[in-house]
Amino acid sequence: MMTYKKITLLLLLFGIMCSFGCVAKASTSKDSDDNLYLINYKNLDKNYLRAEARKNLTYYWNCKDKFLKEKYLNSAMNQYYIISQIDCSDIDAYIQLARIYDEKHIDSLAIAYFYKAQNINKETPHLNFYFGDYYFKRNDYKKALYYYKIAYNKGIQNSNINYKLGKIYEKLADLENAKKFYQLAYNGKPDKLIGEKIHSLNGLTDNKTNNFQGSRESENKYENQ
Repeated sequence: MMTYKKITLLLLLFGIMCSFGCVAKASTSKDSDDNLYLINYKNLDKNYLRAEARKNLTYYWNCKDKFLKEKYLNSAMNQYYIISQIDCSDIDAYIQLARIYDEKHIDSLAIAYFYKAQNINKETPHLNFYFGDYYFKRNDYKKALYYYKIAYNKGIQNSNINYKLGKIYEKLADLENAKKFYQLAYNGKPDKLIGEKIHSLNGLTDNKTNNFQGSRESENKYENQ
């Protein structure tokens, strides 16, 4: 097993390579691929790398400094990439790389890593949740709904996904389902804005019902004349 100092040195060297664009070239250049594969990743400690990558992603989400955020994100990217080289069946590494490239707005690589994860197990709940996030952020609500529903049916049922499902159904003009999932989101994590949204939708659906009933009454009067 490779020592802590050796792992740290390798990650440092890999980070320097990334800063000069070697990773970007590796995705398109056969020569670059050949050079990267000269490193024997199998001797590295995958569990240690994953723990460090998760720390860096946590730092990234919580950090306000733009320079430090980029540093943490790049470190996590390097670590998850190496994990994927240690174990090509590690679905979590591919999911996290997809999320990282999503954050970097490199859509082609984000999609590529989502597909790699799907090739391992397309039913994985968190894969579908984050793939749904990818499309949700791009306002592609039908595709987002497709992946969120898989994640939901596979057990991811929290205020976050309930709120997003509510918003999607609202955008798709399905007000009953929008109210249902907004209410579930509110029940799990009461929020003033979600409460106001539910109140607003209640008004819309009540007006729609009243208008429908009024229309039917008019039709019945006309038919009975």
